[in-house]
Amino acid sequence: MMRLLHDRYFACDGDRYCDLATGDTLRLDEVPRDGVPAGRGSDPPGLAPLMEVLDHGCDGDPRWVVSDARNAAQATALARRAAASGQARGFVPMLVPLYLRFRDALAEDLRERALLLISPFSSAVTEARGALVDAAARSRRPHVLLTFRSAQTNGGMQVREARSAYGAEEAPSVPPPVRYSPEIARHILRARRAPDFARAGRHAAAERLLRDVAASLARRDAHVPAAQTLIALGRLLLERGHAGMADEIFAQSIAQAESGRHEPSIVDGRIWQALARTDDGRVNEAESICRAVILAAGGFTGRQAWARAALARVLLWTNRIDEAGQLDMVLPPGPKDPAYGTAKDPAYEVAKASAYEGAMYMDDIVAACVDATAVRVFLATGRIFEAGQRARERLRTADQTSDPLVRLIARVSHLRVLCASGDLELAGEVFRQVLALARTAHAPLRAARARLIWLEALRRAGRDSEAQRETNVLARVARGAPLLLRRTITQRIVRTDARPPVRSRETKLSEGIPSVVPLVRIAHDVESDRDAVQRIVEWIASELRTSRVDVMSADAGPVSTLISVGAGLPTRLGSRVLDAGIRLPAEVQSGGREIGVPVRLGSRLLAAVVARWPLDREPSPAAAEIIELATAIAAPRLDALLANARETARASLVTPDLVGVSVVMADVRRAIERAATAPFAVLVEGESGVGKELVARALHQLSPRRERRFCDVNCAALPDDLLESELFGHARGAFTGAVADRPGLFEEASDGTVFLDELPDLSPRGQAKLLRVLQQQEVRRVGETFTRKIDVRLVTATNRDMKAEVTDGRFRQDLLYRLDVIRIRIPPLRERPEDVAVLAEHFWTDAARRVGTAARLTHEVLAELSRYHWPGNVRELQNVMAALAVAAPARGRVQAALLPAAITGSTTVTTRRLADARIQFERRCVEVALARAGGSRTRAALELGLSRQGLLKTMARLGLLEPPGQGGAE
Repeated sequence: MMRLLHDRYFACDGDRYCDLATGDTLRLDEVPRDGVPAGRGSDPPGLAPLMEVLDHGCDGDPRWVVSDARNAAQATALARRAAASGQARGFVPMLVPLYLRFRDALAEDLRERALLLISPFSSAVTEARGALVDAAARSRRPHVLLTFRSAQTNGGMQVREARSAYGAEEAPSVPPPVRYSPEIARHILRARRAPDFARAGRHAAAERLLRDVAASLARRDAHVPAAQTLIALGRLLLERGHAGMADEIFAQSIAQAESGRHEPSIVDGRIWQALARTDDGRVNEAESICRAVILAAGGFTGRQAWARAALARVLLWTNRIDEAGQLDMVLPPGPKDPAYGTAKDPAYEVAKASAYEGAMYMDDIVAACVDATAVRVFLATGRIFEAGQRARERLRTADQTSDPLVRLIARVSHLRVLCASGDLELAGEVFRQVLALARTAHAPLRAARARLIWLEALRRAGRDSEAQRETNVLARVARGAPLLLRRTITQRIVRTDARPPVRSRETKLSEGIPSVVPLVRIAHDVESDRDAVQRIVEWIASELRTSRVDVMSADAGPVSTLISVGAGLPTRLGSRVLDAGIRLPAEVQSGGREIGVPVRLGSRLLAAVVARWPLDREPSPAAAEIIELATAIAAPRLDALLANARETARASLVTPDLVGVSVVMADVRRAIERAATAPFAVLVEGESGVGKELVARALHQLSPRRERRFCDVNCAALPDDLLESELFGHARGAFTGAVADRPGLFEEASDGTVFLDELPDLSPRGQAKLLRVLQQQEVRRVGETFTRKIDVRLVTATNRDMKAEVTDGRFRQDLLYRLDVIRIRIPPLRERPEDVAVLAEHFWTDAARRVGTAARLTHEVLAELSRYHWPGNVRELQNVMAALAVAAPARGRVQAALLPAAITGSTTVTTRRLADARIQFERRCVEVALARAGGSRTRAALELGLSRQGLLKTMARLGLLEPPGQGGAE
């Protein structure tokens, strides 16, 4: 039986369902079939920052968003809209109380789902924080917690970042000390003997004691002491390398702490659980828990530093050193113990230990571990001096304690610093102290970690024999080590190369910037300027984990977006960057953070690149440098893109008759503008009706010859005996009817342009004469014996393949070489269907004005026109629109029924016999399908739902097959 329906309804009994997003109870027939749909286009404007957070989540990174609301009613309305929008994005919206109630029953359904946890307006934030951490511990999906706070505002709703909103507003609740019964106090005091057993090496006895005490306390409903006892048991198991068992024990401690509503113990259990999962190799799950705890433990300053240290440990294991370097792991000073009555009463002693210390005090072992992790991060990021300071301070503090484990952790950090600085003599002395303390503390795994540090130092120093001895010891230890340590030991044993040198402070910034080799390759190899810039912007978005990156320019006048990558909210800094011409650092804009960087080529400001991050994500410290580096590589391609855009815009203005919005028409207009200023011959290719004469006239109008004549000749309309006279002129009396001297078109168009249409129809004699004119740049009239100099720009047009004409011997090859200097191809209308609607509106406006109709074209008419294959191209479309204007009403809407049947695919039945009508209909359907497919039988058969052989049989039956040798295209 399906437990979770439509991602938000839970079957709470046989026929009743609970809406997890609102708490309402519905019958099955009342549940919407599509689960309260809400498309992205219907997102409320006030929720835009929250929707951006939902759209740009990353696994292992839970988020917490706080929204202002005036009252509970407004918060409920906002929560319902947020739930619908989140559900449309694949989230499971759930109220926090319902999640805590049904999380175990829905565990299987929610295992790989991202949750949108919604806290009611008046609910305690403590409960919501715990729900977010629990969800992060169960799944590393990008869960989001939405809470509300009261705000007396008159404007729209705003979604704010949780960390800034709740950082000082609501501290976690710390319960006061509790007076326990003597029996419970006796069990707690028994548990205090476990550390003595462990220090004596009696770990099994310590484990049995802690298990017995925890069970006894749980039976007596002493949940908080039971939770802390289980944490102590889990720590003991974790120290012994049993990470999986420790994870289970920490989960039990969390359950006890939740029953006792003791938030400090819950946080402690979660952090220890993250550490156990890290040792067990489950680093992604550990990262999710750590990030959730950092969000939720806002008032526990020490525990936040501890959680950051646990997260830094995960980041170091996954080689994300720069992220680890950004974490603050400074522990606050420990509090002084308050007065708790008389020390003679053991119940008071237990109360102090369990309630106060468990709530606020960080023990020495945890503090030493935090400092040790900080030292590792400092060394990994090249901050050796800071690492040494932190290690020396921890060493000084540890020497004041009697716990050998605390001193061991401090000396391992000191050893790490000495090995990094190259002082192997002092490091060897400290290493021997570490081994002695490890034996005293019965901590063989910490000794193994110290041996790994010492092994790397020996290898770098070339002391191979000593390194081999340590390798042999580590090989024996690896068999009983937890997964992550065992994997590390195996890698270090088989690795023979030395560890890379520690990075210095000076190289840190440059090494924090990723390699730009892929960008250089993109800038050099990608052919299209737009594609090159697009891919570079995509690289920026991927490297910096942005929600959106915009490239903005004022090259065309107002600031406009050239390229946009990502689905986040539009950026706001573009115009400011273009005005100031300088880099603008990270600023909060519309609920998110933005960085704007100008793009320059030499001294010219080309554009601005603005990157945006959601409100819960901080930009990398090197983000601005990365963007500047990428834009410096992209600047030449961006400059070419802008120049191309300027050229396209100018071409569309100077050739207004060539209507079309397609890319190919933009290319044609740009080619016309380029060719117009050149003095060379132009060959215009295209099918009949595509507008070759318009291209020729545009070439003339844009050329320096625009003030001279433009003469056009249709070669197919001139008979051979008149061709020479028309083109080159004749003298008086040259032939019968030549009563006066007459100049030819070449003379009349001298210093102008001659357009020869239908060039393949020029006769062989005319081709020879034309070749001589082009070679000599002079003409001789018929009947004269001398020549006249001319200067003519020749534009020719053809609707055939001129190479095939030359191959078949119908056209002179040497003449084609002189005519085909610049070639402009105009694609047929069927290859640019996006232009059909624009051309139709253009021709309709002209035709409607001429016939006096005020009717408007409908979307159905434009859709039918766009589906037609237009064998007559633009000329056919113009004629159809003229005929439609005549048939259209004086006003209103033009219906698709007024279009010709050849366009709509309909047919008129001219018979009363059913069999004949069926044949007429089938014939018309096949003819239309073949026309739409451009004669391709394969595509027509696919459109009709037939196989190719089935189409051939149908065409044979209908008498549509061509004679042999003239079959249709494949």
